[in-house]
Amino acid sequence: MSRRGLVTAMVFVLGTGCSHPGLQQMGAGVLASTGYVTTDQANGLLSAGTGLVKSQEDLTPEQEYYLGRAVSASLLAKFPPRRSAPASRYLNEIGMSLVSVSDTPETFAGYRFAVVESREINAFSAPGGFVYISSAFVSELPDEDATAAVLAHEIAHVVKRHGINAISNAQLFSALTEASQAGASIAASKVSSPVNLGPITGVFAESVSGVVDTLLTKGFDRSQEYEADLYAAELLQRAGYDPNALVRVLAILETHAKGEHDGWFATHPRPADRIEELNSDFTFPPATDVPASRKARFAALK
Repeated sequence: MSRRGLVTAMVFVLGTGCSHPGLQQMGAGVLASTGYVTTDQANGLLSAGTGLVKSQEDLTPEQEYYLGRAVSASLLAKFPPRRSAPASRYLNEIGMSLVSVSDTPETFAGYRFAVVESREINAFSAPGGFVYISSAFVSELPDEDATAAVLAHEIAHVVKRHGINAISNAQLFSALTEASQAGASIAASKVSSPVNLGPITGVFAESVSGVVDTLLTKGFDRSQEYEADLYAAELLQRAGYDPNALVRVLAILETHAKGEHDGWFATHPRPADRIEELNSDFTFPPATDVPASRKARFAALK
């Protein structure tokens, strides 16, 4: 196959998508047979290309995973993960106890929870089940139930697909157009070296940036934050945690809200407003004491 034919095939697959496993396998085989790309590169390219879907179609769980992984890479470049195996195991145990009773207990590659190093009080989640909480936020949390409340809120964003909604149809079609232009540019090149995938894979940055910008700068809509709070309270109750812990966390954040304009405070409604909204929509049970066993193991996170 000529270089022009290769690029034409690549752009066609990127535009139409390869949601069917058999079709993707066949497409990867065709691209790899040219010698310009390896089988792994072809599969990676086709998997990325499926993110460019028509406006009336939903992303599949696999597509959400690849998008979330790209978003996570961007987030972790800014906020490196804490290198503590005990803390990681403990946080994932809390997270998995919550997702197991959620409406989306499984994602394409499973949920992942991590503490990231940051002086900002913040927590965020990426499509596909990637959930992060900052070290500064952890230092403010008094117990396991409060930690579970933060994770439950972020899990709610994943279950409700709020991150996916941050990608506009215009961004998707813009990326598709750029993919075609990049393909034409490669086809016009007379260099005989293997195809550089950078110009093609780089066009997906706009969609990834859109999610990252929502998580770190613009924040979700107020209605989405309230929806996530309500679902988090329900999730805590299902998992055996005290839903009142969510109000306690919001009360802690309210004490930090004055004069703060960065991190969590820049992307969320005022905690007092969220507490008021929760109290109007959720019937809280009497507050309970945190079991001693939870207090003891919470030390692993600190």
